[in-house]
Amino acid sequence: MIKHKYISVFVLIFFVVQAKAQQNPSFQIHRTWHTAMELLNKEKFVAAAQQFRLIEESKLKTSNQPRFESELALMQENAQYYVALCALESGNDDAESLLLKFIKEHPENPLTKLAYYHIGRKYSKEQKYEESLTWFNKIEADDLNAGDNTEYKFRKGYAYYITGDFKNASVLFNQVKNKRSEFQDDAIYYYAYIAYNNKDYHLALTNFEKLKDSKKYERSYPYYITSVYFMDKRYNDVISYAIPVLKTTIQQNEKEMLRLIAASYFALADYPNAAVYYGRFEDEDLGQTQNTQDNYQMGYTYFKVGNNQKAAIELVKLQQDTDVYSQNGNYTLGNVFLKMDNKQSARNAFFVASKLNFDKQLQEDALYEYAKLSYELDFNTQALLATRAYLKNYPHSRRIEDVKTLLGEELLNSHNYQEAVDILEPIANANKSASAQDAYQKVTYYRGLEFYNERAFENGIGIFLRSLKYPHDPKIRTLTYFWMAEAMYEVRKYKEAVEKFEQFLSFPEAEDTHLANYANYALAYAAFGDEQYGKAATYFKRFLDGDEKTPATINDAVSRLGDSYFVLKQYGSALTYYDRIIDQHSKGQDYALFQRGMIQGLQGAPAMKISTLNDVLNKFPTSDYADDASFEIAYTYFLTRDSTNARNGLVNMIQKYPTSSYVPRAQVTIGLIDYNAGNDTLAVQSFKKVVQEYPSSDEAKLALRQIQRIYTDKGDAQGFISYASTVPMANYTAADQEGIMFTAANNLYERGDWLNTVGAVNAYFDKFPSKPIYEKEARFIRAQSLVNLKRTDEAIVDYNVILNDWTSKYTEQALIAMSRLYMAQKKYNEAVVFLKKLETNSEYKADYTFAINNLLFCYSQMNMPDDVINYVNQTRDNEKSSDEDKFRTGVYAGSAYLQKGDTTSAIDEFTYTYKNTKTVAAAEAAYNLARIEYLKGHYKTSQKACFALVKDLPNYDYWVTKTFILLADNYVGLKDTFQAKATLQSVIDNYKGDDDILPTAKQKLDALSGKR
Repeated sequence: MIKHKYISVFVLIFFVVQAKAQQNPSFQIHRTWHTAMELLNKEKFVAAAQQFRLIEESKLKTSNQPRFESELALMQENAQYYVALCALESGNDDAESLLLKFIKEHPENPLTKLAYYHIGRKYSKEQKYEESLTWFNKIEADDLNAGDNTEYKFRKGYAYYITGDFKNASVLFNQVKNKRSEFQDDAIYYYAYIAYNNKDYHLALTNFEKLKDSKKYERSYPYYITSVYFMDKRYNDVISYAIPVLKTTIQQNEKEMLRLIAASYFALADYPNAAVYYGRFEDEDLGQTQNTQDNYQMGYTYFKVGNNQKAAIELVKLQQDTDVYSQNGNYTLGNVFLKMDNKQSARNAFFVASKLNFDKQLQEDALYEYAKLSYELDFNTQALLATRAYLKNYPHSRRIEDVKTLLGEELLNSHNYQEAVDILEPIANANKSASAQDAYQKVTYYRGLEFYNERAFENGIGIFLRSLKYPHDPKIRTLTYFWMAEAMYEVRKYKEAVEKFEQFLSFPEAEDTHLANYANYALAYAAFGDEQYGKAATYFKRFLDGDEKTPATINDAVSRLGDSYFVLKQYGSALTYYDRIIDQHSKGQDYALFQRGMIQGLQGAPAMKISTLNDVLNKFPTSDYADDASFEIAYTYFLTRDSTNARNGLVNMIQKYPTSSYVPRAQVTIGLIDYNAGNDTLAVQSFKKVVQEYPSSDEAKLALRQIQRIYTDKGDAQGFISYASTVPMANYTAADQEGIMFTAANNLYERGDWLNTVGAVNAYFDKFPSKPIYEKEARFIRAQSLVNLKRTDEAIVDYNVILNDWTSKYTEQALIAMSRLYMAQKKYNEAVVFLKKLETNSEYKADYTFAINNLLFCYSQMNMPDDVINYVNQTRDNEKSSDEDKFRTGVYAGSAYLQKGDTTSAIDEFTYTYKNTKTVAAAEAAYNLARIEYLKGHYKTSQKACFALVKDLPNYDYWVTKTFILLADNYVGLKDTFQAKATLQSVIDNYKGDDDILPTAKQKLDALSGKR
């Protein structure tokens, strides 16, 4: 407690009058005053108040002592002040009201200013600093004696300090700090503290150092001295000053001092000692004040002393921040994780560091490390993006050659061969390094395979040739020749295909590819296509003698070997292979049996031919060769002059197979039989029927010649001329003109000049409006051109005209065109009508295959699962369906079963596609498998499936990116919101497609971020 010496203004009066005590009745009052003041100075406030109150209440009056009465009045007035003061010192509730009453009643009394001071002092003690300032501001320090003056300045300064007025507080503390008083240390401390907060560190340090002997502040000021040393980068002074202090005293800011000591050791690169003090700081702080700078410096320190586990714990805390310490920390964290052999986490840390630009060099280094790790961990797309970004942003980097080398390696493993070729080609051509050319040879080879699988064979051939510029890898070179030969075969460059297959087989590496024997098979087909039938036979035999083959290819090779000998007219050898098919009841025995019959006829055994062909009809009534056999039987009777059987057979054939392409020939043969029998009238009827019904056929031309012959044989030339004038094809000059006009239109069509094609065909029909010879062809090319001109309604008219004639060779093409037209318009119901007609009426297996494949697609788009499953089975059972068509059916079937609620069957179907192909269908199937696991709540299983898809099928951007969105959903399911957000943000930053991907990703990210 602060003690005060209260001095009475009436002391002199007391001593003057003491001598007259016995005579003056006021003596007792003075004595009471003296007693009251003694009690007040002894801090016996209650007793003192009682004495003062006696004076205040005194009624003494002396008429003969006016001066004493005046003094008594003043004494009573002062007594009122002291009563209030005693109440204040005693803590009485009415003290303030008593003082206020005194101030109000005696505003001119010298003690009034003391009353203001004591009220302010009371509020100061009660920590009511705003109220204390109100009263302190009513007086000046000079109004008070020395002791009160100092206390007044300190308390008022402290009130300013507490209420935030540091400027005025500092002025008053400065006046107190240099005078000896009980407030001196307090004033020094707060004055220094204000200077510290004002960043006047030299002034702060000077004053804090004055407290070195202060017991009161020995637990607090050392922190500020330490802090100033640290901010002044006097790191050795921090260490030499603060450590002894902590050893000898207990500091209020001990953990802050530990932080500064650790940071000083860190600044001096003394990481072992930094680790010790950061450990002590961490133990005391428990994460309450630890900031990003602490996290970084602690993590880096632990990293430098080899404590990678603790380093990772600290540095991971920086992954969500975006300041300079986060950038440095994440880069260091990447190195920490590398030390811990956790490359996945290291990659993520380097990625975060590469996105911050506080330290440009560090950003560059982080991007390089991120690119390298992305490549090593098979994040091929991200590795490529990062490496390309590095090359773009840092073209003059000291490690540019290393990055280019990394780029080459990434391109080779990225499976994004198109972009790989574009980027690597100039490097390979300009840079003679073997590694660049090795990579170029391989990526061009793989790009060629992509073109081949996409059926862009000409493109494939071109890029295979580029791959052969650098034939460094013998195996790749050998495979390049094989697939280039395959592509040449597909575009009917049979001679070149033969040459390339022969080159492939000439390399010793061919035997290691497991394609050598198949190359014999493919070469034989190419030779057959080039009419090199002897070579075809040689290589079909080599294939059959080889190891790598399947029952289907064996069966096909035997048939084609028979065909080769057949064309070479080596009928005995041909029969040997046809008979093998027949005897083994292999697939295609109906064809082999038909060919046996044809050879028998060629060998002069017509009866055996007829018997054999009857076997075809009896054993295989629905064979594709049934109409062929039926016609050949009748025609053989015709050739052997058995006119009756020939005519009956031909009539029956026409009735049974009215849409067969043999019908016009059969009709002409019937006419010849009647003509040979002398029945000219019947013959002319048959020939005219052919001319009328099949005017564009070769048989019609033959029939017209036969009609001319019959008329001229009778000498009725005018009759023929009259007849010929009614037959467009008989006007030879007009026919020539017509042929020229149609050829011109067709040439425009082949050049893709759609508008002029339409104009040319219209002119053709204007010239020949009645049953033109080339009507179907002309209508077909006009319809196709109109489709390309978006005039589909007009095109449909032409297609329908074609479809009215089921014997036209353009019928099936028109059905295909109509179905494609409606599918392009997403009118799947209309497309199905034409596809069903094609399915049931097609003569060509390829057209039938087209029909069922697209019926499968349409029904899937129409969400008709039962029909989808039906056409899945038909596609798989179809002998002409390619393997890829069959493998793709799993996607359709899986989706259909999901619609039917049969998840087990759906999984089986998607797995079937995924295991058998690497096309986009596999990507869709893999996505659906992953999504099924997600919907089941099997998030880790789904997550694993997602990573497998991204790794194995990276070329299909839509499904890969859709998989990343599913991966984000799995992270949400696993409560890893950070990874979910990062994954969705990566999709938004990198995906370029214009479909449902970006809207979906943004919606999900907004939902995770709490946005609406």
